[in-house]
Amino acid sequence: MRTKRIIESDFNTDEAERIWWNTNAGIIEKIWAQGIDMQHIIRLPYLKKLKTFILKNATSSPVKVLEIGCGSGWVCRLVADENFHVIGTDFSEGQLAIANNMAKQFNKEKYCTYELADASSFKKEVDGVVIHALLHHLSANELSKFFEQFAQLKTGTKVFVYEPLFFSRQDGKTSLTDKLLNISVKTIRTLSFKLASITGKKNAALTDAMNKINSDAEQNGWYISPKEIPFVPNELENYFSPHCTLQNKYIVNKTDLDIAQNLTMNGIDKPRFMFSGILIPLACWFDKLSFKGKFTHFLNPHQHLFVCFEWIKK
Repeated sequence: MRTKRIIESDFNTDEAERIWWNTNAGIIEKIWAQGIDMQHIIRLPYLKKLKTFILKNATSSPVKVLEIGCGSGWVCRLVADENFHVIGTDFSEGQLAIANNMAKQFNKEKYCTYELADASSFKKEVDGVVIHALLHHLSANELSKFFEQFAQLKTGTKVFVYEPLFFSRQDGKTSLTDKLLNISVKTIRTLSFKLASITGKKNAALTDAMNKINSDAEQNGWYISPKEIPFVPNELENYFSPHCTLQNKYIVNKTDLDIAQNLTMNGIDKPRFMFSGILIPLACWFDKLSFKGKFTHFLNPHQHLFVCFEWIKK
């Protein structure tokens, strides 16, 4: 399994990535973005924090927010309104067509517009920028080009980033509290999986598709897709820190995402209160408590977690 970033991507690798996404986009959308009900449970909490961050001390209304690599547009569409206008860009015409249709479906077309553009195309006169799980798909050279353009953003622009990071094992012994929290998280996760298998119906087609994705990755030495690699500790900060001042950093979507994806695999798109009101909130609460201790002792080698960053352009 590849764990180091590609320095310079070649034609064959880029083509493999393009084919991979053309083949698997629908599957990844289902298991990753998921349905609107699940989005409200596991995505909306940190997206509301995103919105609060960008709106704080805003000097104009509505604020204009650029979402780079927006895909089907679900991220910012969840929080777009009369005060929060979104310009989504993506290199995929198919994804933008979905984004436009979904904006109309949820009555957000007044607040969401979409344009065809690659990841290095920046609109300088925006109040905020959202980069959601995009950068880890780029090679080192592509990241360098990305940040050459990024540097042209105006001073004071708010930048929200959500990316997967590998976590290194923390030194020292774990406390009894750390161990109890880990047991609690594992128990909630196991119970949720069992209840999902009992109350749901396994989506065999989706399961087979995900098994093939994982099998292809293992055979080819990929992490998941041909190019993507989570960031190692401090790697992402090293790219941003010359251009931005870090305001906040926090982990999201650990156990709750595991549970949500398992529900989806079991055909449960609208979770019952047992999941939405009890088990997932409990999982999030115990996760947050565990992050205060030596939680990385209990992670698998090369396991990534999703981290949110709030930056202000210098």
